[in-house]
Amino acid sequence: MKFRIIAKDFAIDLGTSNILLYKKNEGLIANEPSFMLLDENNTKVLKVGAEAKEMLGKTHDKVHVVRPIENGVITDFNLTEALLNYFFKKINPGFCLVQPRTLIAVPNQITDVKARALEDAALYAGSRDVILVDQNLAAAYGIGLDPDTASASLVVNLGAGLSEASTLALNGIISAKSISKGGDYLDKRIGDYFKNSLKLEIGKNTAEEVKNNILSLRIRDKSLTLKVEGRDLESAMPKEVEVNSGSLKEIALDYADSVYEMIVEVLEKTPPEISRDIKDKGIFLTGGQAILQGLTEYLSSKLSLKVSYSDNPLEDVIRGCAIILEDPDRYAKYRK
Repeated sequence: MKFRIIAKDFAIDLGTSNILLYKKNEGLIANEPSFMLLDENNTKVLKVGAEAKEMLGKTHDKVHVVRPIENGVITDFNLTEALLNYFFKKINPGFCLVQPRTLIAVPNQITDVKARALEDAALYAGSRDVILVDQNLAAAYGIGLDPDTASASLVVNLGAGLSEASTLALNGIISAKSISKGGDYLDKRIGDYFKNSLKLEIGKNTAEEVKNNILSLRIRDKSLTLKVEGRDLESAMPKEVEVNSGSLKEIALDYADSVYEMIVEVLEKTPPEISRDIKDKGIFLTGGQAILQGLTEYLSSKLSLKVSYSDNPLEDVIRGCAIILEDPDRYAKYRK
C-alpha cells in the first residue's frame, strides 16, 4: 500500500453530467460522467463514471444505473459519499497521514441544507477541510475574467441539469437567475420527438449523440443528417431512421429562448451603472451546452450584445477552481 504524509489538495467540478477533477501541481486528471452502476439493493457500487454510463438502457433487474447529483446538487447523500470516495482514492491512492483539502464548485442557488450535505459527504469521504465555491465565480476565473474588480461581467453557465446567469463584480454576485433546463432537458425533448413523431424509442446516450451532432439553430445547418437506431414502437423490432437538424430546430429554439429570457431577467435586475460594463465586454457562456451550434449567434442577435465562449467551456469551472486552489486563503471570501 502506498504511503504518504500529506495528500495533495484537489478541486472538483461536481456537475450533473460530468465530474472534473484537478489535482494541485498536476493539473486536470479526470473527466468522468456522473453515473454509478449499483446492485438491486443499492448497497454495492459496481461501476463508476464512463463504464457505468455505458450501461444506460442495458441493465437487467439485478443492477441499475443512477446519478446521485441532479441540477448540480446532492439527491442522495450516501451515493454521493460513495462517488466522492471513489474519486478520492483515484486522486490519492494508499494511506495518507494528513488528508487533502477539497475545493468543490456548487451552483449559486444551492440551499444551506444541500451545501451542508455536500460538505458532510466530502468530509466522510476523507477531506480534512472542504471549501465550497460558487461555480459562476470559478467559471469567471477559468474564462480569464477578474471578478475581484469593480468592472462587472455577465456569465451564463449552461450545464446538464441547470442553467444559470449571473452578474459578477467586487467579489460577489449582483444578480442571478437559474432555470431547470439544460442538456438533460434537450436529451429528453429529443427522445420525445423520436417517440411521438417517428414512433422510435431511443436511449439517453443516443439522444445525447443526436444533440451533439446535428442539433443546431443555424439555418444553413438544416440539412445536417444522422442515422439513428432504436426500437420501433409498433413492431418492437430494431429499426434505423435518418433524421435531419431541420426537424429538431423547434427543440433548439425552445431552449435558446429560455436562456434568452433568463439573461433578460438578470439584466433587468442589474444596476444601470453596471450595464455599460456588460455592453463593453459582452456575455460569456460556459458549460457543456455553450457549444450548441448557432447559440452564440442567436443570443447575440436577440440581445444586441457580443456573446462568446472559451476554447473549452466544459473546463472553465475546474480551471477557475484550480486558480483558487493555488491560494485558497486569499479567496476565502468565496466560500458558500
